[in-house]
Amino acid sequence: MIFIISFFILLLSAVIIVRKAKQSDLGLLNSNFSSLQSKYLQVYYLATFADFLQGPYIYKLYSDYGFKDDDIAVLYIAGFVSSTVFGMIVGVIADSYGRKFLCASFGFFYSICCCTKLSPDFYILLFGRICGGIATSILFTTFEAWYINEHINHYNLPVEWLNITFGKTSFYTGLLAIFAGVVSQFFAEFVNLGPTAPFLIAIPFLLLSSYIIMTNWNEHLYQPTSSKLNLLSPLKLIILKDHTLLLLGLVQCSFEATMYSFIFSWTPIIRSLNPPLGLVFSSFMLAFIIGSKLYGLMISKHKKSENILTFVSIISFIALSIVFCLISFMVMSDSGRPHDLFLTKICFLCFIIYELCLGAYMPAIGYLKGRVVPEKYRTSVTNWFRVPTNIFTCVTLTLNNFNKKETEVISNTETFNKFTHVYLLCSIFLIVSSLASYYFGKKYSKRFSQSELFTDILNLTKDTGKDTLVI
Repeated sequence: MIFIISFFILLLSAVIIVRKAKQSDLGLLNSNFSSLQSKYLQVYYLATFADFLQGPYIYKLYSDYGFKDDDIAVLYIAGFVSSTVFGMIVGVIADSYGRKFLCASFGFFYSICCCTKLSPDFYILLFGRICGGIATSILFTTFEAWYINEHINHYNLPVEWLNITFGKTSFYTGLLAIFAGVVSQFFAEFVNLGPTAPFLIAIPFLLLSSYIIMTNWNEHLYQPTSSKLNLLSPLKLIILKDHTLLLLGLVQCSFEATMYSFIFSWTPIIRSLNPPLGLVFSSFMLAFIIGSKLYGLMISKHKKSENILTFVSIISFIALSIVFCLISFMVMSDSGRPHDLFLTKICFLCFIIYELCLGAYMPAIGYLKGRVVPEKYRTSVTNWFRVPTNIFTCVTLTLNNFNKKETEVISNTETFNKFTHVYLLCSIFLIVSSLASYYFGKKYSKRFSQSELFTDILNLTKDTGKDTLVI
């Protein structure tokens, strides 16, 4: 019952928030901005939709092929290791020779990954995970870097308008995630095509995204293509030269390490409630959507992105710390007590709060990276930010695997005990994220003059005479 009630409350809240956001949003009729945003978003939506199609059935596919949890963990870890290792190389190539071609290659690498899912051979699947790791490193760094460069350096659009684009990105990717889950389940189960169906359906969307990039996107390199490749230059910049960048990287890697750990660990925690997983996932995505719209509302009220980042880090810490305390208490007490179900429901509500924070975090971190990360190293720096995240995720998966019980049925107490260390680490990382975002905000405020969004828009209107505001 709690899942149905939560879903409809979130659905009603989402409708109210979206209506309120429409009343306060600025409709920008700037031709360059609208055209650039459209080029970026249509490709990004296709790419993320293809990615979301696969998510619910990766584990099931491996399991149906007869792989044990040990082997499945290796396949998962291979993807993160690939994203870490090749991501650093991808970043340097993108910053030196251009991002358009690499973004187009995303569809190629991910299509190979999808095709390998047709084979039950472990090593072919392992090769597919390596290709998938390369693809995701491109998706989550190079796409964004291409857009920011075009937005700021080529079209000279106000940097504050990045908030509008990244807010849209978070909002619609949340909707796409819900829709992708429905499509995957329809073809895999209702049409009975099996767990390979979502991967095959994703391929046309991946190839279409690559085609649109090659035909519609332009490339305007910020620095000459003769720049020498230097893998460690971005790392030296982060650690030795720019402490503002170091703090932002610390925020991202600690917050997103928690996010990936949460993805792998929320289901076992609420298992005793017999949750309808599709409805729970939809509830999480609705919370994510609400969070992204709340971010837009706060920005329209002239709240600063760096302060919002600190706020969501603190609230996330509180939410997941409560989960850690509750599951620790249930481990220490006797399993099966009536209050266990009640405490598990509180854990679920904490997960909802965390997803709200995640929805606000995504556009905030995207905007702040757009301002702080130097264009010369934009993709490389963003990929270096992801290295600690991927390492921590691999460690979490490994620890979960080592703690795995060899019995067929695992009690709630054993499940909670298995994931206690995960939520303890999540809490620690969110403390780091909260502190780093606080000190980042101080340095950021000193480094950048805070210009108001309305002032920038009015100035642009005055300068061009072509841009119009619709409120």
